[in-house]
Amino acid sequence: MMLQVSCSDKASYAPSGMISKSKMVDIFVDVHLAEAAADNRALTASQINSLMALRYDSLFRKNKTTFREFKASYDYYAAHPAEIADIYDEVVNKLTTLESRVSGGKPARFPKQLGDSLPHSSE
Repeated sequence: MMLQVSCSDKASYAPSGMISKSKMVDIFVDVHLAEAAADNRALTASQINSLMALRYDSLFRKNKTTFREFKASYDYYAAHPAEIADIYDEVVNKLTTLESRVSGGKPARFPKQLGDSLPHSSE
């Protein structure tokens, strides 16, 4: 039995307009902060979903990209485990640094209402 593997998978080729690793790191950091801020509120699941839809729109505008560009880039990086691992290593490093700044070097404790880095829709 012979198994053929095709190299024509779209995810194995870098998409045009692909987001750089460093920008993906920034986007993922913003995503994690926005999600933590939403989770830190006493909201229903429906309210969180509505809030996050607005936050993601704001996040992509802030990072001068679109969901389509993000998704294509994410799919590419996800198909390359070493590259996505590098991105998440840096995300963890940045979040750890932010956590340390917030806690003043003390054991990790975020304030009850941790803000995120995105402008609110009313701004």
